[in-house]
Amino acid sequence: MGPLAGRISCVALWLALLASLPLCSGCRTPKASDLFATTGPGWRIQVGQALWRPRNGMPELGGDMVMASNPDGRCVVQFIKTPMALVLAQTSRTNWLIEFPPRNMGFMGKGSPPKRFAWLHLHAVLVGDTLPPGFGFQRKPDGGWRLENKRSGESVEGFFGP
Repeated sequence: MGPLAGRISCVALWLALLASLPLCSGCRTPKASDLFATTGPGWRIQVGQALWRPRNGMPELGGDMVMASNPDGRCVVQFIKTPMALVLAQTSRTNWLIEFPPRNMGFMGKGSPPKRFAWLHLHAVLVGDTLPPGFGFQRKPDGGWRLENKRSGESVEGFFGP
């Protein structure tokens, strides 16, 4: 094989690699393990039921809810409609993450969680922190609670078992 043929095969190899690059890259949805692990001492686990309305005009979805919180400010909330998780949310004092597995969609960031997702504010309001403007929260006489984003109409209503 001559020098020209060697260069052509080398160019062909590079073109093949470049053509396959889009197949190897892409958008990666964050995974819950990307923010922090829920291992170690101090975790408090609460299990309950919830109704979630993603926004005005949408039906409520009922399901099971699990919240794991740590005194250091970390919290994980899972909203599950058997057989799958609908919402996975994590917050810490400095970061937040939320995933919607059925839609293969997730968002994460630093600082205060955005107002867009009520799930990211649930733990904070349950422990007595102040909500951002535009949210409403009420505790019910039966031990339940309701959190609502008044602008979007998103609401989470539920209770935790004993």
